[in-house]
This record gives sequence, structure tokens and C-alpha cells, in this order.
Amino acid sequence: MAPTDPLDAIRLWELPGVGEKGAQRVLAVNRARGRSLATFFRLPAAVLREEYALPPAALAALAADGAAHETRCRLLAQRLEASAAVVHLAGTSGYPQRLGERLQPPPALLASLGDASVLALPTLTVLNSRDLDERVVVASHAAVRAAIAQGFAVVSGGMKASHRIAAAAARAAAAPRAIVLDRGLFATFAAGVGRDPFGLRPGPHAFDRRRALVVSPFRLGDHAVARNGRRRDEVVAALADVIVAVHARPGGVIERVCLEALDRGQVVLSWYGENAGLVAAGATPIEEADLAGELLRYTERA
Repeated sequence: MAPTDPLDAIRLWELPGVGEKGAQRVLAVNRARGRSLATFFRLPAAVLREEYALPPAALAALAADGAAHETRCRLLAQRLEASAAVVHLAGTSGYPQRLGERLQPPPALLASLGDASVLALPTLTVLNSRDLDERVVVASHAAVRAAIAQGFAVVSGGMKASHRIAAAAARAAAAPRAIVLDRGLFATFAAGVGRDPFGLRPGPHAFDRRRALVVSPFRLGDHAVARNGRRRDEVVAALADVIVAVHARPGGVIERVCLEALDRGQVVLSWYGENAGLVAAGATPIEEADLAGELLRYTERA
């Protein structure tokens, strides 16, 4: 797919009433019609309404309110450039290959900050349901330490407590890490991209973009809402070559995300086989002793 002007990508992302599904529909119609995103923004309102099913608020933003919408998007694009961050459309150069291959559909747009080469390494994530206890914390740390020692990049979320365990452990070890947000990039880095917000508590840590990649499938200024958590966890799982499910509550979101990963042929390791449903679906039971020098072999199955 041809390169896309970052401003056009932001103009699509920021259209009122057009969420991820709406943006996916725009891109799908463009592919079917052989149109670029730049062409999309030059189409008459009747075509936008009939072929793309744009809602009235989006049509207004491209017509009567078009100048105001573009001005606001230009300011966002300038802020993005000043932060050395980028926006990718699904299927374009720079968009993470794992997401395009593993999620159907993948996020239509993705904001990223940091070093994309982190994803050239083998990747591992530790997934946990929300109700943590000391055993889960200790096991998660053990899995992350083993992964780092064996040359993996650690994939995690940024804000949820169960994700912060992995994010903070990777930062403390100065290890490569990929962090998936449950909110927009600017909402996360409200104090500027020089500060690292992914520890267990706020602190003066600098964000080391040479060893970290932050991605968000949410609009740049969006704040976290409950429904974002599942999409974040889906993206985390899709970026990981090896998924370690330490505590996946039966019937919960993490179990469903792991089952979907298994259906895609990804490697899911179940800590001491705790979740019988995952093991029955093909997850491999492991014990702490299995972490030592054994993780790389699982990537051969990824």
C-alpha cells in the first residue's frame, strides 16, 4: 500500500462518530475501489454517505466544519512530529506485521513512539486477570526475568496493575519492551514524552525510546474507558511470540484472549497448568523450572 500522509491518517482517526470499526470500513472500501486516503477526503458527501456509511457528524466535519477539523488535526500532527511519534494505517509500511497477520481485523490506525526494532526480537508477554495475589506477582516476575535473560523483548500494557508488573520489571532491567496502551498516546504522556509513566508508581524516570516501543490503537487524546482493556489485551497477545498465562480466570477476558491466540496457532504457556480450559485447548503447562534456558524453543512453534 502506498505511503499515507500522516495528516490524512489523523483526519480519519479524529472524525466524529467514526470509531475503529468505522475507520476499518473506510479502509476496506478504499481497497475495494482502489482509492487512497487522500482521494477519500476529496469525495462528495453523497459518496461518503452511501458508500462509506459515514454518520452525519463525520459528514459535517468534512463539509461545513471542514476547516476547523483540518486545523485541529494539523495541530495534532505537529504535536506528533514534535514528539517523534508516528501514526500508521493498517497494511502500510511500519505497521507491525504481527498485528496484520494475527488480528482480524487489526487496528485500523496505530500510534507509536520509540524504537520499532524492539519487535524484531522474539517477544514474550505475561497475561493475568485482575485479581492478583502474591503468588501471581512472584510468578510474573520470574517469567519476565527469564525472558529478559534469554534475549526476549517483553510486551505488556502500561497502566493495568497486572501489566505494570512486567513493564516495571523490564524497565528496571533496561530490557527491550513494547508497551500497548489502553488510551491515547497524548493522554498517556500528558507531562511530555521525556517522562516514563509505566512504573509501579509515578517517578522521575526518563523514557528511554532506544529500548522501548509504545503503541496505541486509540485516538491520540482518548482517555481510558473499561471497553478499551480487551482491545489492549488482544494487541498485547498478538505482538507476543510466547504468551505466559499465569492467572487466567475461567470465563474472563484473559482466558478468552488466550483462547483466541491458541486458535491462531500462537504459543500459550499455562503456569502449572492452572487453567484447565487453556490446557484442553492446547496451552502447554509449565513450571518455574521450565523457564531456565527453555523459552526460545517455544518460538519455533510461534
